[in-house]
Amino acid sequence: MLEPFIWMFKAENFKIRYLQLLISIAIFLSAAVVAYATGSALPASSGAANTFLIISFVLPALLVFLIQGYFWELTASIISRDVDIAASNIYSGKIKSIFKISIPEFKPFAFIWRGFASVIASILMFVPFVLLVMSTLYTQIFFLPYDNIEFYHKLYAISYNIIYFLFFSLIPALLWNYAKQNSVVAVWDLRKAMYLLETYPLKYIWNSILFILFYLFNYAILYVVQKYIFNLNFVKIASTGVLSMSIFLFIFVTYLIYLYSLHVYSYLLGTIAPISES
Repeated sequence: MLEPFIWMFKAENFKIRYLQLLISIAIFLSAAVVAYATGSALPASSGAANTFLIISFVLPALLVFLIQGYFWELTASIISRDVDIAASNIYSGKIKSIFKISIPEFKPFAFIWRGFASVIASILMFVPFVLLVMSTLYTQIFFLPYDNIEFYHKLYAISYNIIYFLFFSLIPALLWNYAKQNSVVAVWDLRKAMYLLETYPLKYIWNSILFILFYLFNYAILYVVQKYIFNLNFVKIASTGVLSMSIFLFIFVTYLIYLYSLHVYSYLLGTIAPISES
């Protein structure tokens, strides 16, 4: 049960990759701050000022793509994981399966491209759902006989809830498809998504529940950290320098937690189906 939360500490090159991501975050954010400060210091009407300001917004976006690209490459590695068989005693008959997961090589440009593609894939994933919902706007339900309108309204609401439930229950499988195939249109493979849900319901549901619970726990931790660092009484009397240091500290701690969380989310998503499906 603890494996999703500790597996990364046993993986080769995890510490190196974690450090490389932290350094990348520091470089991108520092460059963005410098670009913004430079653009703000130059005359507002100059083309150079606008260029630096644009760069200051582009760099954080590239950082998001880089981290997300790493997440999807990591998830793909988990999906295609190897397995070892281990036994503490050859006479005990107790055999344990151990996953062997390779941490992706550090390829910033490849990560950025995959992160950008994941945004496109996410948008495409919602397109069929949005079209389906919008198509109901043209339903004839509101033109049916008034005597039965309440019944039809309830039927309409139930149908909507079924659509919502079905779509959101398939999201993990659709994202699994994208991670495995590395194709933006893989999120439209509803047949494969429904197959995973129907074939491995216990693992699928359990991982999804853990995903949601860990997300809520993660949010709670960040909320506590934010309240502790930005104590209201402290902020009121803090100098600009101290306040800036507090903001820096909060961003640093947030990214520390965020990078760890990515490995948990990646494991939970990548293992909704057994190795045979990879």
